[in-house]
Amino acid sequence: MIPGYDIRPIVIKDNAVGKIINFNKSGKQITKRKETKLARENRVKFGQKKTTRTLIKKEIKAMEDHLDSHKISKKGTPDNKDKD
Repeated sequence: MIPGYDIRPIVIKDNAVGKIINFNKSGKQITKRKETKLARENRVKFGQKKTTRTLIKKEIKAMEDHLDSHKISKKGTPDNKDKD
């Protein structure tokens, strides 16, 4: 038995006529929805051009360097590059 799937047919009453749901089709629809969701997330995550990614990385590096250059450290710590 496949986890998450019920093997019993479901009958939905629609104007006194029942509809039988095929679980093969419904299982495929569920799988397709999950794959579509994953594809959408991947487009957001990996969908940037290389030049854009490189530019963002350079900007982040420049900001980090700027903050590090303004960092104040106490005397006697390894981060202190001032001469005593």
